[in-house]
Amino acid sequence: MSQAASSNKVGQESAHFQELLSKLQDIRTLPVVAMKVNDLINDPNSSSGEIAELLKKDLVLTAKILRLVNSSYYSIPGGVADVKRALAFLGFNTLAQLVLSLSVFSFFKDVASSEFSMTEFWRHCLAVGVCSEVIAKKIKLPKPEEAFSCGLLHDVGKLVLHEIDPQSFLKIVTETQRHGSSYIDVERQLDLPSHSYIGEIIATKWGLPQSIRLAIRYHHFDVSRMDSILPSVKPVIQVVRLANNICIKNQVGKSGDCSEAL
Repeated sequence: MSQAASSNKVGQESAHFQELLSKLQDIRTLPVVAMKVNDLINDPNSSSGEIAELLKKDLVLTAKILRLVNSSYYSIPGGVADVKRALAFLGFNTLAQLVLSLSVFSFFKDVASSEFSMTEFWRHCLAVGVCSEVIAKKIKLPKPEEAFSCGLLHDVGKLVLHEIDPQSFLKIVTETQRHGSSYIDVERQLDLPSHSYIGEIIATKWGLPQSIRLAIRYHHFDVSRMDSILPSVKPVIQVVRLANNICIKNQVGKSGDCSEAL
């Protein structure tokens, strides 16, 4: 390839990069219920009753919450048929984090293609969330339920890319499967904004808690020596990073990363 042709190709890729970043401004805000739950999480004076009242206004979200709460992970005796019983067993913080996380996922349309399964992607994200919470409890982090949300939402940038440019998203997934590559390596090869960067931008736009924003942004990095990150947030980021690696290595669900799958 001549130098002129190579320069032109780089210019086109850079233009595409900037175009994708500009499209992020058009992403809608979170549903009202999710925004209000986020406000409750950040309000020390909020109560479990307010969560219950909010969920009454969104029956679809309530059904998803109850389905997850009735999973074997929580093992609530006799099961849960209503939000108040879920609150009694899980507590305000855990249920609020579940509502926020599931609201974010419900915001995106399903990725229906032979190259990518939304069900398997959800399995991966849920596994990372659960694994993050288990590790957080083992090492006695003060808010293990927060680690669950950070883990569950760590790859939300991939869904955002599919929302603004499904062709590029599916191209990444196709390339990772073809070559057994990591998702982030293919992102770089195609000169696309990283899913962690895209995810952080959207999480910031939505006003999500700082711990979630930073876990999304840095879940592929060892942040132990990064002075720009608050020491109080570093442990949860490291937990999510470890949980993500464990789930990829053990092929729990499919995140689009095939570096350990072959």
